[in-house]
Amino acid sequence: MLQIYKNAAVTHVSKESIEIRQLELEWYTRNYDTMAMQAAMFAGFAFEQITEPVPQDTPFLLEMAYITLTACALGFNLCVCMSCTMCVIFGRRLALMGCGARAVHLAVENLHKAQQFTFLQFLLGILGYLVAHVFETWIYFQRNVAILLCIPLSIFVLAIFYYVVTIVDQLILPDDKAVIGKVAAWSRYENLSDLDAEAYRFSHSRTARLP
Repeated sequence: MLQIYKNAAVTHVSKESIEIRQLELEWYTRNYDTMAMQAAMFAGFAFEQITEPVPQDTPFLLEMAYITLTACALGFNLCVCMSCTMCVIFGRRLALMGCGARAVHLAVENLHKAQQFTFLQFLLGILGYLVAHVFETWIYFQRNVAILLCIPLSIFVLAIFYYVVTIVDQLILPDDKAVIGKVAAWSRYENLSDLDAEAYRFSHSRTARLP
């Protein structure tokens, strides 16, 4: 009976550790879902923009800059969509079906590592899309109209870039100062085997040894 109580206590400790890290897992998956939805929207806008024919009298350098920025915006946003989808699907699968609490820690750590690069792609995709619109004004409008449109668009692009840098600088938390949900004191109790699988393996091995 004492063995059962001891196993229940160890299982309770492991369950508490998983519940703490579950908060981090849900936070990362919500971030990926948000980026995926926004990136899908911008990818649709960029695809519609790149399929529109450019006037034949457009200067070559202007046309190349416009098409390159639009293609980069489309590519970066599609990469964000795919990365977010894969991270959410396989990250939650690893945490749910992995062996012990270590699988949850591994899922959270890898989601944290992938989030920084994915967020950078997300910002580059939006920046490319906004700058492409500045070049677009010089392609589809006359010079005086293009100047009139380019000035406020450029101001808004610079303002967006400034606010993004400011917000990220003020709100981002360095990894060395961030509190994580992993409790180091409980690490010895997190590598628990599946009791059902162990019982089946034990009974199966005994049956196999019988003459």
